[in-house]
Amino acid sequence: MSAARAALAPLLAAGCGLALLASHPPLGWWPLTFLAPALLVGALWAERTDAAAGHRTPRNFRLGVVAGLSTFAPMLSWLLLPAGVVGWALLVGVQAVWMGLLALLLGRVAGWRTLPLLAAALWTGMDAWRAIWPLNGFEWGAIAYAHVDGSWLLDAARVLGGRAITFLVVLVSVAAAVAVRMAVAAVSDRAEGHLEHDLDRRTRLPLTMLVGGLLASVLLTVEPPETTGEIDVLAVQGNDVRHWELAEPDPDPPLRIAEALTARTIAEVEAGGAPDVTVWPESSVDRDPSTERGAPLGVLAGEAAAASGRLLTGASLDGPDPATQRLIAAMLLEDGFDEQDRYIKRRLVPFGEFIPLRRWLEWFPPLEQIPRDAQPGSAPQWMEVVDGVTGAVIICFETVFADVVRSNVLAADEPAEVIFTLTNNASFGDSAMPQQHLAQSQLRAVETGRWVVHAALSGSSAFVSPEGDLDQATALFTVDAIRAQVPLVEGRTPYLRIGDVLGWLTRATLLLAVLGVAVGHLRSRRTASHGG
Repeated sequence: MSAARAALAPLLAAGCGLALLASHPPLGWWPLTFLAPALLVGALWAERTDAAAGHRTPRNFRLGVVAGLSTFAPMLSWLLLPAGVVGWALLVGVQAVWMGLLALLLGRVAGWRTLPLLAAALWTGMDAWRAIWPLNGFEWGAIAYAHVDGSWLLDAARVLGGRAITFLVVLVSVAAAVAVRMAVAAVSDRAEGHLEHDLDRRTRLPLTMLVGGLLASVLLTVEPPETTGEIDVLAVQGNDVRHWELAEPDPDPPLRIAEALTARTIAEVEAGGAPDVTVWPESSVDRDPSTERGAPLGVLAGEAAAASGRLLTGASLDGPDPATQRLIAAMLLEDGFDEQDRYIKRRLVPFGEFIPLRRWLEWFPPLEQIPRDAQPGSAPQWMEVVDGVTGAVIICFETVFADVVRSNVLAADEPAEVIFTLTNNASFGDSAMPQQHLAQSQLRAVETGRWVVHAALSGSSAFVSPEGDLDQATALFTVDAIRAQVPLVEGRTPYLRIGDVLGWLTRATLLLAVLGVAVGHLRSRRTASHGG
């Protein structure tokens, strides 16, 4: 019996992680997000009971790590192909530590009457912190991203951002768990004739928070801003080679891809006329076209721009010191290779696009694959993608950073009217990663009230509406094109106006909780020392 009791807490923690995993693509069972927080809290309750019986300190941090590993080890398995076991393990480990910290803090308040509200704030604050630290942050797998397909909660993101979804899900989940636990306790401890009164007394507060969370999820609803016009957008994807299956290496992938993009672009223009703007994804021009090696790619991009009128293309460019630096960019070309504007990626992927502390880590063999560090753009940027039409450009993993998207949308005097996401994704194989990535564009579309043109080199490309709906989503690893009259939006959602208020408030809450635990630990050690 004691062995079964000891195993309960880890099993519940693992169940929390697996519920979070299944709620995201490829399964996308978003209702399971309401189960995950309750399972983690249940694990903490079980651990507290087992620790009391064994006269030991609860191992709450370990439970959080179990939940984190159960979520992120399989969810981020697509990283194994480009980064290997070491890179995958490091990133998974960081996310698991964040979950461990969350469980450690929740364990301190697991018996409090206000647990549902505190759990919502701490969980949301944990996500908000891991979005910015360590290094550039990485908020992959947040609860909010699971809700982009069919959830009634999605509209809340238009008011307070995606964090509102996470906050409400955790609040409702934990409030339901506390209410059930209190009801069971009332039944177990009932006195003759007093059960009804005891049930009401114990469950009133958690049920109030449960109903309040559900009401807020319905009331935090506003319509997206009205459309004011439209532009004709053609997006082309050009990588149809599953490189990890090749018997021999592709002799020149950048040239092959640029040729496919050019041929498909010209064919689409010949069939349907020139659009207002054609979009090529990240890495479409994967060598600096001003260099001898990159000149053929520049010629191909120029041909496509000449045929289509305007071409927004992802490009890899040399940095100020070409031997050690590079730029990840989007170039706006007009009527041939005539550059009109440029966007430089602002948030870079550590150990993927640059090496932190390179001076001390350059001995590590896998890092030889990244001989040059990308240099980030220094400020929010916007483009006049079509005469009189402003657009915000986002490159690859920048979709996971809501602050980058929002600040780019608001970079000009008037908000950008459409968002272009340019990404590659080919490095991650035929995995769930493109779907998980597309979910981020869906949430950003809802938050900003803008249409998003999500152009991926190897798929999946799609047009995303301000309601988060996908249009013309393509298959992976196909040369394909999508075209639509994309509506333009000038108005601002509440989220665009107020920003990530909930993120900052919950970050502060988590920080105060960490400080409180640290102070309490120091006082306990001091008391024990004096007592000894």
